Amino acid sequence: MSHANISNPEIYLERMSKPLQEKLRVARYIPSSAQNVLDVGCADGTVTIALARMFPEVQFYGIDLEDAFLQKAKESAKKQGVKNVQFENIYLRDLLARKERFDAVIFMSVLHEFYSYGEGISSVLKALADAHELLVPGGEVIIRDMILNEEVKEMPAGSVVKKVKAKKEMAGRLEDFKKHHGPDSIYCLNHFLLKYFYKENWEREVKEHYVPVTFEQYNNIFNLLDMDLGVRDSYLIPFLKNKWHEDFGFIEEEMEGLRSTGFLVAKK
Repeated sequence: MSHANISNPEIYLERMSKPLQEKLRVARYIPSSAQNVLDVGCADGTVTIALARMFPEVQFYGIDLEDAFLQKAKESAKKQGVKNVQFENIYLRDLLARKERFDAVIFMSVLHEFYSYGEGISSVLKALADAHELLVPGGEVIIRDMILNEEVKEMPAGSVVKKVKAKKEMAGRLEDFKKHHGPDSIYCLNHFLLKYFYKENWEREVKEHYVPVTFEQYNNIFNLLDMDLGVRDSYLIPFLKNKWHEDFGFIEEEMEGLRSTGFLVAKK
């Protein structure tokens, strides 16, 4: 994806690289027989390079549309002596014209950007359809992103939103957020809680939809592509759980239904 609208690229990259160990949970889903793996929207290659070091017999390909990020990725790979990784500025769809096919295509925290800066759900569908075509038979699409369940769209936010609104510095930011993303539901509030602390790029972040595609919608897309969904997992990372407790005083019970991360793995 293009990151041209980022007002502070260094802060963006720092944020993207912070949860590296948690992101590397993706490694458990890479097929044991994999030879070629594609990482879509690789940014500065932090995750791609880390995976390449973990799987030295596998060739990794990272693609992005931001030259500055890709230059950092290439420099980092060279500095670390990682040779089984390549980076390129190319659209996902343009890879279809080539002969290379992949054992796995990874979308690491990027499909919500396809939605936000593309044409909504149709851009997500097109990306996954392209990924499907780029897979070898039996290959896998691996998604790690912020994903919620459809049912929480109808659930009231209750005491959780009251605690957020009780913070004077948050009330205005929440109202600004709601102009773009809707009323007080658990879905809306969970979305807000994933971004309220990104003050430096708030003008950009507030508009970006972090959780646009639900688990149910992804499942429908995979059914349309005749792919078998093998993994569906969601959880709240400890960092956010602790931060929300410190910032708003949320108790354990109030955070039981909140999520930060989802994993989906579908096989061709």
